[in-house]
Amino acid sequence: MAKKRSKSRRANSEKKFPQTTRAGFVGAGITEKSLPDYVVAELKYESPVVFTTSRFTAPAAAAPEAAGLNKTLERFDVAKLRSQFGLKSKEIRARIDVASSLTEAPTSAAVMKKGADSSFFQSGFVQVVPKDGRDAKKIAAALERNSAVYEAYVAPRPVPSVPTGSKRGSRNFEPAQGYLYDPPDGIGAAGVWKTAGAKGEKITVCDIEGNWNRKHEDLPRGIKLLGGTVINDIGWKNHGTAVLGEIVSVSDSKGCVGIAHKASAAVHSAVVGGVFNTAGAINNAASKLKAGDVILIELQATGPNQKYVAMQYWPDIFSAIVAATNKGITVVEAAGNGNENFDLPIFSNTGLQKDSGAIVVGAGIPPANYFDIDNSYNLIGVPRSRIWFSNYGKIVNVQAWGYHVTTLGYGDLQGGSQNRWYTLRFSGTSSASPIVTGAVACLQGRSKVKNGGPLTPARIRQILIRTGTPQVKGPGVPLSQHIGPQPNLLKAIRLV
Repeated sequence: MAKKRSKSRRANSEKKFPQTTRAGFVGAGITEKSLPDYVVAELKYESPVVFTTSRFTAPAAAAPEAAGLNKTLERFDVAKLRSQFGLKSKEIRARIDVASSLTEAPTSAAVMKKGADSSFFQSGFVQVVPKDGRDAKKIAAALERNSAVYEAYVAPRPVPSVPTGSKRGSRNFEPAQGYLYDPPDGIGAAGVWKTAGAKGEKITVCDIEGNWNRKHEDLPRGIKLLGGTVINDIGWKNHGTAVLGEIVSVSDSKGCVGIAHKASAAVHSAVVGGVFNTAGAINNAASKLKAGDVILIELQATGPNQKYVAMQYWPDIFSAIVAATNKGITVVEAAGNGNENFDLPIFSNTGLQKDSGAIVVGAGIPPANYFDIDNSYNLIGVPRSRIWFSNYGKIVNVQAWGYHVTTLGYGDLQGGSQNRWYTLRFSGTSSASPIVTGAVACLQGRSKVKNGGPLTPARIRQILIRTGTPQVKGPGVPLSQHIGPQPNLLKAIRLV
């Protein structure tokens, strides 16, 4: 968890620059509400166990399994049980028929042959909320010993996967948005805007994280909060505002311009039901979107090495991403800033070595490859090589700028009213992922105009990888530390 923001008399009330924690690189000034820890327990496919708000139940044949689970819970003070995906009682009970027909340890393919759909897979994820969050780890360990449980774990506590000047009346900062322009430095967004649909028309992009300043002068009006409870913290608000700015800043004579500035924007908080529930947020957002739309996961959390990893590491979140991509929604996911190698054996059989269908984004070094911290300039490497904090591995598909991204929020480029804050130092896989999200929206908007409908998420990902400007090696960061190419819309749009 990020360190709490210290009080300051500065107008913007937070440190200028991001910080490095034990878990990796994270945006400065991030705090969170006092949200409780809880447990996610995944029931085995073949266990016909279901649950109410207070206990587990099962048909006679599986009654001992349910009784064992209830006996485990009796050892702790549990506030509630509920579906991690917000399923209704009828949908949860429906798992009994399929589960009862399965042999021991069936594969996902075997389960689907029995007529199971995404609701069946999600019905097995149980949210166990203790009255005392300190009990969560003990509850997870106890539940995992039950024969009906495939695995149980403490739910991740995510943070954003990523800095303040003043002028009356806002200036035009578009010339500083180098990521808009032609490859190899940028992604070629400005070069495709003249093509019908390539500004993201008829596409909705939903950002999942903690908060946003939806009243910022450079954001379109009417950005909807699709669900969840926002985190009342300036760090989260700045982060979300910066993300939206990269994608949908309005095109006018001031501020910035978004990569897909004709797309519609929506947001969903990762806080659902009073806890961090990224899987539930993804599931709920997907239910309100359609094929061709885009979900952006702007979060990271600490994995088994106590470093930040991508959110699909956790099985409930992996399942939610699979369901969204199966619906035709492209999911873009920050790889995270833990300097972690996802190909290590410790991640075997986890979502970091399996394909969820998402486009996983790493952070590369931008053309302006110096960190200007405290008025000292430090060379950080070779443009489009892996920036030192970015996670990497085979599942990381593409990269984009991991520093010096000009967008909305923070106030280091322009201060004054929060509604006029701009930055030129947005960073991390947090700054890289919205660039890729904007590219996806441009391609899907073009496809709707040209082809009468969107491309599949798999096809979009394939095009971005195939046409991108290649990753390069740098000092201490060989190509084997894979973060993939940087999108090249000038080439990609030809394949739509």
